[in-house]
Order: sequence, then structure tokens, then C-alpha cells
Amino acid sequence: MISEKSLFDRINSDSHGYSLRFDYTSLHYSILNSLQKMLNVRKGSLISLESYGVPDFSEFVSQFPDAINKLKLSIRDYLHSFEPRIQSVQITHEPDIDKPLELKFNIVTKVFVDDDVQNLSFETVLTSSGQTIVRG
Repeated sequence: MISEKSLFDRINSDSHGYSLRFDYTSLHYSILNSLQKMLNVRKGSLISLESYGVPDFSEFVSQFPDAINKLKLSIRDYLHSFEPRIQSVQITHEPDIDKPLELKFNIVTKVFVDDDVQNLSFETVLTSSGQTIVRG
């Protein structure tokens, strides 16, 4: 059975009690936090695991208009590789005319808990400063 919290969240938790009731809100919040952290790591930042992280968007700038699709595929593959609680990741680009220097993506994924399937959706914004903001 999948845990609603990541291993890191469980280790750092102040709560030592267990419940038999599965908490979908905790699962959603834990995955949101995980994505927030993961998407703010640039590929090559970790010497011990060079494949961990998303590529710096500046690597794709010269490849427009294909850059957005390549970045989407890179993010999708990264999430499949390093966030085992989510499956079936779909990423769509949501252009924002008011903020042309930001890239906004909608990430929709499925989480399987026993015989139950939960759909999760996250809005992800790559800012012009290189920071990634995840909301869900």
C-alpha cells in the first residue's frame, strides 16, 4: 500500500501515531511538496546523481518552438523516475499572455491506492528568475 507521506516527511514528522484511515489530503500535500522541491533542482546539481533535476530552461531557448515540448518531456520523464507515488503524468503548456517570460504548465497525474485511483492536478510556473512554483 502506498503511504500518504514520503519517507522524508515521515522521518521529519512530529507525529508518532498511526491511523488505519488513509488521508488523501496528506498524500496530495506530500506530493505537492515533493514536486516543489524536485522541480527546483537543476540537472547536474547533485554530483552523486547527475540525472536528478530538470534541465535549465536556458538550454532550450535556442530550440524554439520545440523547446516547450522538450521541456515537458524532460519534466515528465524526471517525475516518472524520481516520484514513485505518481503515475500517468500528463503535462500541458498553458500560455500566459500577461507574463510572457514565465512558463506555466498543468501537471495531471494519477495515484493508485489499493483499488482506488486519485487524479491530482498541479499548476507549475517556471519564473523568469529560474524558480519553479507548484500549486495544487
